[in-house]
Amino acid sequence: MSPTKPAYTTWQNNTNATWYKDAGLRKSMISIFVLYFCVFTLGYDGSLLNGLQTLEQWQIYFDHPSGGTLGLISMVMYFPNLVVPLLASWISEKYGRRPPVFIGSIICIIGTFVVTFSNSRGMFMGGRAILGAGISMQGVTAPALLLELAHPRLRSIAGASYLTVYYVGSTTSAWICYGTQSMDSNWAWRIPCLIMCTGVVIVLVYVSLGLMPESPRWMIKNGQHEKALRLLAAMHANGDEQDELVVRSIAEIEASLELDRQAKHTGYSAFLKTPGNRRRLLVIFMLATGTQLNGVGLVSYYLAPILSLVGITERGQQAGLNGGLAIFNLVCSVVAAQVVDRWGRRPLWLLGNSGQLVCFILITALSGAFANNAIPALGISVIPFLYLYYGFYDICWTVLPNLYIPEITPYHLRTKALSIYAIIQAVSITFNQYVNPVALEKIAWKYYIVYVVVILAYLIYAYFCLVETKGYTIEEVSRLFDGEDAAADVEHQATEIVGLDQLDDKAQVSHVEDSHVLSGAHTGRRD
Repeated sequence: MSPTKPAYTTWQNNTNATWYKDAGLRKSMISIFVLYFCVFTLGYDGSLLNGLQTLEQWQIYFDHPSGGTLGLISMVMYFPNLVVPLLASWISEKYGRRPPVFIGSIICIIGTFVVTFSNSRGMFMGGRAILGAGISMQGVTAPALLLELAHPRLRSIAGASYLTVYYVGSTTSAWICYGTQSMDSNWAWRIPCLIMCTGVVIVLVYVSLGLMPESPRWMIKNGQHEKALRLLAAMHANGDEQDELVVRSIAEIEASLELDRQAKHTGYSAFLKTPGNRRRLLVIFMLATGTQLNGVGLVSYYLAPILSLVGITERGQQAGLNGGLAIFNLVCSVVAAQVVDRWGRRPLWLLGNSGQLVCFILITALSGAFANNAIPALGISVIPFLYLYYGFYDICWTVLPNLYIPEITPYHLRTKALSIYAIIQAVSITFNQYVNPVALEKIAWKYYIVYVVVILAYLIYAYFCLVETKGYTIEEVSRLFDGEDAAADVEHQATEIVGLDQLDDKAQVSHVEDSHVLSGAHTGRRD
């Protein structure tokens, strides 16, 4: 059971309860909003290739690519994900969180220009590979940095909202491609490609102007204690360096880093050395594969064939349903991100996976019935369940992995965890690209049964293995997988560090009631 009342809500804090009415919190949230533009590019590209295929100018210029060629054009962007995340993690730990964000922006801009001014398929694919390297570089670091910058009471919503911007990018891309269809020149496809760098240009300018803060955790680890104190005071207490929340936050960071220093293993092998780290590694594997192998790859990349299987073959209808689905995804993910700390992670995991399971069973049954009877009403009835399926996907798989993975891992393993996550995702995406179309062609709707079983497996795993993480600071929650008292120990050690033993009993409320959570109940409220 998570804390009935987060202890940090009892700490004195010089901020307004409403973040946008507070100067310091506005400053930190602006930096977090800028980091969201890192995932905008990924979302934009996620819809771009589909949009380009609707443009006759692009089809003619690249000689109507199809089959394996089209699959390679799509997949080449994910090949760098097999290597670049490891480099991004190393840079992040040695030189800070900002450099990979900066370098990734430059690489993305270069890739965008290569794609935009391509004069051959090879050049187009090379540009997409460069672009993928830049996106991968940022994807390892940006989620970690934004969680390390966020105020404790805003951390959950800030992290959960990260991937929702994917749908902002995909919706933007779809409509821009739609708007350039009437152009007669090759700029009909070059303009959508060029606009793809909009998000990373914003990130690059913001970092170049020195406005993006460095992680206070990295600062303290590298001996910049005073800088970290000033930064946290400015962002979380309007400059008050004696603020209790700031003092305790610094102390918890120091206590957590001390635990890191005591660890015998700090490399990637550390994930195999302790029971807690092995549990973390399994979570990373399950969430990385779960984002791609629970049927979403089937719906995302092959919506048109799925609709064709149920009798919806008109291209205008398919395009309209695809565009509407992007907007629906955006709304669902944004709403889910707002309640992640009120409801908790476990309820969202269980609700999302349960809803997906029910919807996929119904989609399978209706598709099978249509295949046997060809009744139009049966085919049309699949559509609302496709939308509902994606809505349940958004509730858990869109908002939670980029929040959950960095918050359950200690500082010295955080970017390593995100790099492992990115690599496993790339392999899973490869599976989707090459196996799904073949299976759909060979056994049609019967292939859905495979995903019914897979979704059920993820639901069972979520129920028994995913712990609740709401109600803790990031230092405390990162220790939950290390044992029942580990999160409480961070607070207790922090109290000793800053000499706050004489604080009243209210301020020393224990954070931990039970770290091995089988229930997401939470009765407290945010002050």
